[in-house]
Amino acid sequence: MQTVSKEYHRLSQILPAIKGLGIFMVLIYHLWGYSKGFFSFPEIIKQTNASSLGSIVNSILYFFCLLGQQGVHLFIIASGFGLTASWWRKYGAEAQQDREFSSGNFWKHRLARIFPLYWLAHALALLLLWIQPKWVPFGTGNLSNWGAIKVGVALIASLTTLRNFLFEYYYFLNGAWWYIGLAVQLYLVFPVLIWVGKRWGWSILLTGTLLVTLVYRATIVALPLDEMATDVLIRGAIFVPRVFEFAFGMILAIALLEPRISTVESCLNWSKNLLLSSRWIWLTGLIWLIGVALYWTSAEGWMVLRIPSDQLIGVGEFCFIFQILSFFPLKKWLNIVGNYSYGIYLTHSNTYIAFWILLAKVPSYWLRFCLVSALSCLFGGLFELGCNWLLKHKIKT
Repeated sequence: MQTVSKEYHRLSQILPAIKGLGIFMVLIYHLWGYSKGFFSFPEIIKQTNASSLGSIVNSILYFFCLLGQQGVHLFIIASGFGLTASWWRKYGAEAQQDREFSSGNFWKHRLARIFPLYWLAHALALLLLWIQPKWVPFGTGNLSNWGAIKVGVALIASLTTLRNFLFEYYYFLNGAWWYIGLAVQLYLVFPVLIWVGKRWGWSILLTGTLLVTLVYRATIVALPLDEMATDVLIRGAIFVPRVFEFAFGMILAIALLEPRISTVESCLNWSKNLLLSSRWIWLTGLIWLIGVALYWTSAEGWMVLRIPSDQLIGVGEFCFIFQILSFFPLKKWLNIVGNYSYGIYLTHSNTYIAFWILLAKVPSYWLRFCLVSALSCLFGGLFELGCNWLLKHKIKT
């Protein structure tokens, strides 16, 4: 019988809360952007009235909403950790090394988990579009002029996640669905990353993916592309600029599940200590802060600073938040949100618009904001729960 370390159990138990916080960050960022506009950090500072307590509080809340943009990093690293931990339990442990890892079975299992809900989310978005077009503003502004063929192409591109490579359809129906395409690509390269780690060493995997990521991001910044193309290609339309964060999650899993390897490979030991040791919480917070500062500064025209920003944000944010949540007393509520984070992610960019419009008579902006956020989480959770029940029932019958 396989035994796993206490450190692995510690991260596994907190992981749902990390995902719950991640989806909440993404949701409030998108809702804030829709209802107020995506202010940059300098714009928030500029409109703050230092002599007004209300203005200061409002700016602080704006700051936290802006910070929500970084929630997706948590999902990328958590995905790398979860997939690698699952692989290790089946194939990587010493007792299981005689079993052959089947890439085909892995892809079939993972894609079967991600696509059904994704396709049902399309049905929901189309239903909302039919009920009220204002509820689905993403990529549908000129939909009435597209014609049946173009709409069909856009729908196929979205259903297959090829939308990530076709910028005209990148925001079709739901502007947040680019991440699903990224997740599919990371699933496809996962067996290759496992092979590299086993053959050449996990430290080589981590440093190699970092190098590839930085070279790719520098190339995109250097090319004469328009602002949208540069942002999309660096954000993660293609997996390459985010593969280091995914590999970092993989490294954490190996480091926690194979202490013997951690003592040999320095990168694993370093990653493990950075995550688990509370004495390094200041360093992880600093890494996160530097990454965010580079990211926000890049938005002011210094695009070269975008090259290392996401890698710093991912590592610093994940480790820092892990330490904070280790002592957070209300993790069970974040656990619930995290357990249904996929359904919330798939639906929130459509449902919060409907809820925001329906709750227009709520007098306070922040009360309305909180109500819409809560309703969007509730709806997304029920959507995932209902769809999973429906699919399970259909399989049985």
